[in-house]
Amino acid sequence: MELQGKRVLITGGSSGIGLELAKSLIESGARVVVSGRRAELVASAAKDLGAANGRARGGIADVGTPAAREKTVNEALTLLGGLDILINNAGGLRAGRLETVSEVEIESMVAVDLLAPILLTRAALPALRASGDGMVVNVASGIALTGVPFYATYAAVKAGLARRCDAN
Repeated sequence: MELQGKRVLITGGSSGIGLELAKSLIESGARVVVSGRRAELVASAAKDLGAANGRARGGIADVGTPAAREKTVNEALTLLGGLDILINNAGGLRAGRLETVSEVEIESMVAVDLLAPILLTRAALPALRASGDGMVVNVASGIALTGVPFYATYAAVKAGLARRCDAN
């Protein structure tokens, strides 16, 4: 796929896998908006990625909330003038025996790792379709495919995301 000039939104793009994806995409000529929850990480990532030359921008949002999901997509559309690629990378992990993981932590993993990618994709679909060759990339985990002790909820939500992709 030719990436020169492609407009990309990466959730969870201010660190880790998302930041490395952003670097690679920018090197290939894409324009990127990275979003994340922590303002200092988003600002640092945008600066490191080349915000000064207009190739990268940052947006602060917790995709676990409806308002933030809407803000994330709208901000990317405004900054990029459209959208060609959505990368759903944001995620949260809380390992431990199921009885030690709180209901709030479980709900947060479901909201960020499963619900957010589905709803962000739905919100971005009109722009992705308008681009002519839009693409959605969902970052899951190998844990979704194999049973790993102490990762029951994380494995379940990532498996749900992987199966949702298979259902297209």
